[in-house]
Amino acid sequence: MEVLKRSNRFYDTRRFGQPQIRLRHRKGIGLKSPSYVLRCGCCDQKLEIFYSDDGLEIGGVNGTLEDWREILLPVLLIERRGCQLIDLAAKTKNPANKTVRRKGGSRSAPETSRTSLAAGSRR
Repeated sequence: MEVLKRSNRFYDTRRFGQPQIRLRHRKGIGLKSPSYVLRCGCCDQKLEIFYSDDGLEIGGVNGTLEDWREILLPVLLIERRGCQLIDLAAKTKNPANKTVRRKGGSRSAPETSRTSLAAGSRR
């Protein structure tokens, strides 16, 4: 398994525009399973994920890999079709300024001047 490496700078906002999760990997020693320690990018909160060939323990909650996939993949907007994983976030991205066209007649909203709205008048 390849271990993910990241810059663990505190409050690093370069990549996503918000503090990046800090990550540390611990090797399994003796009976203790290997784990990842995820730390918040802006405070001292942390979450430990222990993993093995047959399951995960996330924040003290044990479960099989299939159980965690069933729970977490929809939260991450990833759909599983057979052996493929499909990113639903790429499909649902719509521009915020997209113009919506209506079918049928061309009805337009009544015009309102800015001064009447600023003065507090209501229709």
